[in-house]
Amino acid sequence: MPHGFFTIEQWKGPAPDAKPQWIPILHLDSSQSLTKALEALEQRGQSGLYRVMQTQRCIWAEMDQGKLRLHGSHVSSPKNLSDLTELFESEGGRRPVKRAREERAQAKANKLKK
Repeated sequence: MPHGFFTIEQWKGPAPDAKPQWIPILHLDSSQSLTKALEALEQRGQSGLYRVMQTQRCIWAEMDQGKLRLHGSHVSSPKNLSDLTELFESEGGRRPVKRAREERAQAKANKLKK
């Protein structure tokens, strides 16, 4: 079964003052399936051309000592993706590695205390 969240987009042909483009119309979080995405589209009852986009991985690419480093993460919802883009912007495109390590260490310490 596909994992990730689904975005259903509808094709909008050229309008007088606009370019043709895919317009997002529905989002389904990662707890859903492709079948559920198609059912949601069917319930809309509107003809047209649609595509189902599945997002499950996001890649943070940054230069490190002249070499491109790629860091993947799971993205389970539009909110999760939005949070990641906000973090990317607030950190100026640099991954907050030190802070993430500290948070993981703290979470591990808290788990051991239980």
